[in-house]
Amino acid sequence: MKKLILMTAWIVSAMGANIIGLQYSGVIVGHADANGSRKTIKIERETDPKCIQVEISNDMIWSGSYAGSKVPKECKSVFVTSVGQIQPLKIHPDIETFGELELLDFIKKMQKNEDMLLVDSRSESWYEYLTIPSAVNIPHDTISNETNFPDEFRNALQRLGIQKKNGIYDFRDAKTIALFCNGAWCGQSPSMIKELLKLGYPAVKIKWYRGGIEDWLALSMTNTRSKDGDKR
Repeated sequence: MKKLILMTAWIVSAMGANIIGLQYSGVIVGHADANGSRKTIKIERETDPKCIQVEISNDMIWSGSYAGSKVPKECKSVFVTSVGQIQPLKIHPDIETFGELELLDFIKKMQKNEDMLLVDSRSESWYEYLTIPSAVNIPHDTISNETNFPDEFRNALQRLGIQKKNGIYDFRDAKTIALFCNGAWCGQSPSMIKELLKLGYPAVKIKWYRGGIEDWLALSMTNTRSKDGDKR
């Protein structure tokens, strides 16, 4: 029994180490914009050399703006803190909430699995401005408003692997999806998830990256728009 426990702990530790390492080794993905132009992008944690040796202390991290004056400008960003409504950590008992490493692992596995899909649930203009490489854009309101967006609704169902025959939805080929929007305060991906569940989408096939774009950028993860211009 003791050997079994030790072996289990070793396996869990090894799995965790593999996921943690992805932020440094990176994941190569293909990404297409709204015009269909494709480009290969490596997703990784992008750290400016000036930031590697930044001291971690109270006055450097918790000084009002959450980055003291001694922190190089390349190592910090400013975010609006007063928008939206804070979302719960768990949106549904059967839906897994992802952090950045879990999402990166999902993206890596997705490169060899057509049954997995990363979904940016924000509007097209937000998606075009900046998104997570390899994400496809399915705006949340195309699912919640079939009446006003019938064509977009049908296209969304097709991309998600959903069939509709005689008014009945068939989810046998539904993709395993990971959804995100602007941040932990954003209600767009939760709204889309709720609408998908109403249709009958299997909850176990839905993953939710709660931190969204804000957390992704806060951790210097690769995105489709850089400070120097559009990466695409």
